[in-house]
Amino acid sequence: MSDNPEAFMPVTLPIDSALVRELEDSLNLGPMIDLTGRRMLNEEQVARFDGLSVQIQADEHPPPHFHLRGGGANVSFAIDDGRRLKGAKGLERYDYNIEKWWRDNRCLLIRTWNNLRPADCPVGTVPVPPECLRPKEDTDA
Repeated sequence: MSDNPEAFMPVTLPIDSALVRELEDSLNLGPMIDLTGRRMLNEEQVARFDGLSVQIQADEHPPPHFHLRGGGANVSFAIDDGRRLKGAKGLERYDYNIEKWWRDNRCLLIRTWNNLRPADCPVGTVPVPPECLRPKEDTDA
């Protein structure tokens, strides 16, 4: 055993704050299932506004859909075309707002749905339309 107390002092090195924020953001999303980024979440909140929340659940029935919850209602809408699912009642006064929000956020909904699918999901993923593909960075620079 050494008489020098500094011999056992851990060294702390600074880490780029952007890397710390990236890790923090990832941890706030919940635990990972695998290295591809699939998460072990039962649901993910996509948005929250005016006391309403938009959620996608991992273990779901077909068709791929999102939930709008608020005011005691839980209403489901199809991800592919934004339509209210058959039998889904409640929040009808927001239908035009929801349709516009769906048009503006369809790509986010598709990415979120596809990222939450467990490997054995019978519903499967939603095809990603060309307008939802992220542009590739220019590598000729």
